[in-house]
Amino acid sequence: MIVPYVLTACGAVMLCVFLRERVKKGACASVAVLKSIVSLLFIFTAITASVIEGKTVYGLLILSGLILGMLGDIWLDLKYAHPESEKVYTCAGFAVFGIGHIFYAAAMITFFYIRGNIKFIIIPLAVSVIAAVLNIFGEDVMKIKYGQYKAIAIIYTVFVFSLPALAISFAIQNSFKCVPVNMMAVAGLFFLVSDFILSGTYFGEGKNRPVDVITNHATYYIAQFIIALSICFVK
Repeated sequence: MIVPYVLTACGAVMLCVFLRERVKKGACASVAVLKSIVSLLFIFTAITASVIEGKTVYGLLILSGLILGMLGDIWLDLKYAHPESEKVYTCAGFAVFGIGHIFYAAAMITFFYIRGNIKFIIIPLAVSVIAAVLNIFGEDVMKIKYGQYKAIAIIYTVFVFSLPALAISFAIQNSFKCVPVNMMAVAGLFFLVSDFILSGTYFGEGKNRPVDVITNHATYYIAQFIIALSICFVK
């Protein structure tokens, strides 16, 4: 049981190292390697938690989402190394991140949804769609321009909002007594913060400051490690 927590602690240390180097050197090859190591640690956390706790199905669904998250990280960073293929890497990165959220949703629906009241699925999904539409109309307020990425931004926003929306819905349905779904809700909120900052970094101006880089990555990795550790608490 202690192994996933040890790996998470190692992930926290490596995250600090990565953030320090990312701020000092920017998006370079050595920093990309450090970032990959942090991602590998949340994947290993999920693997060891699945093996130790024997939660194969839930663990595989979560692990699939985590692996896709790591791929998204790599592909989004590759646009800096290959600016001529920026659109390809950006679209691919957001696509796999979105698919990763589908695996998270599948894990939650399979293990935390109490069957018999479909509104606990329909309402959060409807809220996610509404949030995506409002996000587009809020470009001026947030001082960002999605440009050619507007369509994928709408779709991706639905996926991003679906994680906390579904998790909070299932937490309510379970009277907040289910620890792993509560953890997924917290992770989902961290994801929202991370992606809100990421939107400014990618599509805004003057929003790629050290504080933006640090908060974006810190909230993202906190979310992924919480999701990986949720495997330890599934009954």
